[in-house]
Amino acid sequence: MASTTTATALRAAKRQLRKSMTQTLAAMRPDEIAKQSRKVTEQVLKSQTYARAHSISVYIHTEVGEVMTDEICRSVLKDGKKLYVPLFASPAPPATVFATDMVMLRLRDVGEYESMAANRWGIREPPLTYADGTLREEDGLDLILAPGVAFDQTGGRLGHGKGYYDRYLTRAEEWATGRGLAAPVTVALALREQVLPASERVPADERDRVLDAIIAPDGTILPPTPSRWSP
Repeated sequence: MASTTTATALRAAKRQLRKSMTQTLAAMRPDEIAKQSRKVTEQVLKSQTYARAHSISVYIHTEVGEVMTDEICRSVLKDGKKLYVPLFASPAPPATVFATDMVMLRLRDVGEYESMAANRWGIREPPLTYADGTLREEDGLDLILAPGVAFDQTGGRLGHGKGYYDRYLTRAEEWATGRGLAAPVTVALALREQVLPASERVPADERDRVLDAIIAPDGTILPPTPSRWSP
């Protein structure tokens, strides 16, 4: 009974934080989001982790309340690295529901990046196949850049509530371990308004993952445990 009560309280706390943060982010001016995004992007692209990475997953930002990732995606392609982006919507037509799990699919060039269409939730996604009908490449990743709703000063992350990234990171680690490879470095990108004050924490339990770093406009937040992020 106690564990059930605790789990219910945790879910309620997460819902409340998502609601309040969504309201805060909705009030942000687009020019302020763009300004902060440029500062975050600069930190990512000048980092040693980015320089060493060959295969990089980048989320595609929506119009409200997220660090913009357009410049990062274009830089990955320009720098000759492999770019992977998420597919959330069910590929079976009509794509009106989210799939059970997210997949990361490769974009080969800027043209494919620019031609992505938005799903009904406003998230731009690639089709499952390339123009010639072959399935898009899925492969191991060196670096994953993830979104989030709220973050704290100890590296805590609150997602959108569907668990896509938590499940995907588990699969990515299992894939790498099975091949004797290092798991991908996983980093969240955050606007200043998404980072809670030092006295507050993101509601979490042992199932919630702590990432290698959270990159915000004013600097990088590292977890108390050893991090594989190299600025």
